[in-house]
Amino acid sequence: MPLLNNISLKKFNNSFIFYLLQVGFLSLWISPFIVSLTTFFSLVYVVLTFNNYSDKRVKVVCYLSFIILLTHLASMGIYGASDTLFSKLLLVVGFISLLSSSFLVFDAKKNHLILFSLVISGIVFVINIYAITNYLVHKAHYDALLLQSKSIPIPNMHHIHFGIINACILFLLLGLLVQKKIPKIWHRNLAKFMLVVIAISFHILSSRTGLLSFYVGAFVSVIAYSIQKRSYSILLYSFLSIIITLGLSVQYSDSFRNKIKNSLEDYNSWGKGDEINHKSMGMRIEASTMAIHVIKAYPFGVGIEKKEQALQAMYVKKNTPLDLENRIGPHNQFLDYGMKFGWIGIGILLIFFISLIPLIQNASFPMLGISVVFLVALFFESLFERQTSIFTFCMFIPLFYSLFGFGSVIMNKK
Repeated sequence: MPLLNNISLKKFNNSFIFYLLQVGFLSLWISPFIVSLTTFFSLVYVVLTFNNYSDKRVKVVCYLSFIILLTHLASMGIYGASDTLFSKLLLVVGFISLLSSSFLVFDAKKNHLILFSLVISGIVFVINIYAITNYLVHKAHYDALLLQSKSIPIPNMHHIHFGIINACILFLLLGLLVQKKIPKIWHRNLAKFMLVVIAISFHILSSRTGLLSFYVGAFVSVIAYSIQKRSYSILLYSFLSIIITLGLSVQYSDSFRNKIKNSLEDYNSWGKGDEINHKSMGMRIEASTMAIHVIKAYPFGVGIEKKEQALQAMYVKKNTPLDLENRIGPHNQFLDYGMKFGWIGIGILLIFFISLIPLIQNASFPMLGISVVFLVALFFESLFERQTSIFTFCMFIPLFYSLFGFGSVIMNKK
């Protein structure tokens, strides 16, 4: 009886966290409190069950995420505690909890991952429909804003985060369909329909970061998949599909064309004095340059609390043309960690991503694609500083590994 009770309790815990992750994902657009609650229960779940996990590749990833926490604790010991540092610590604890619990629960619930994937895709599909409808109703207004480095509004979410989520969902649906993992015909048809609608919406609504991350991930994963299958025809047809998709986007989407035009103007504005004050990419390039100077001046970092102070001082020292209100951070996770923790912080972040390589080698092309999406995005946004992007990363990486790992067996009933 005790053994049966333990098995029943384990199944309940797995199911509870499994469904709670779906609620937490939906709550990214509804309630940060529910996302935090999901993170808390994930922590409890990890404490109770982590020793039961046997995949050494996954354990290495989880242990390295714990080293990121130790880096923050070391910063607290060196530079002292503060409210800012405490809030960052909570984010890192949440990162570890969500990442570890997702690996655990998706491994335990493999027979339900197809439906899970369709549910979260459906959530993103509905958000896309709402946002694209709003865009079309106010099309002229938003097209003009895009030329001013503004974005098309997404309900209760930053447009960069939504672009990355869209990229993840596109890889998810493409992977499920190409790998023929959806047994039910109507589920396949639903997945195809959502894929087409989200892909169209993605090219209209998405941030430049989301688009760039997706296409870099697509190019890399297509090459890897072609090599894996030893098929040049896959490479040829995939590249043609990408080129046709981009061509159609340029031809028929004013939003997409405006993003390209604005990006070129942004890039060309850097180095032309006051002009960068009106271009977001120009401001980011200037901010990244200042961050690199800070890292060179403080190779061991300045700590979380003094990062902003050191950056602003460098703006003054280098006589930046940026106005005071435009002296932003670099929006680059590696440079952000470099300023806070020095080269050690950058090294730990790189080692963490290197630890994903064994998982990528043990999985099909979608796992590589999604990893590249996040890696590229980290160069344009500090994803590990926001609850939304932490939740996104910590759910999708384990989901893709459980779905597309070579050792995974998905057995959904027809």
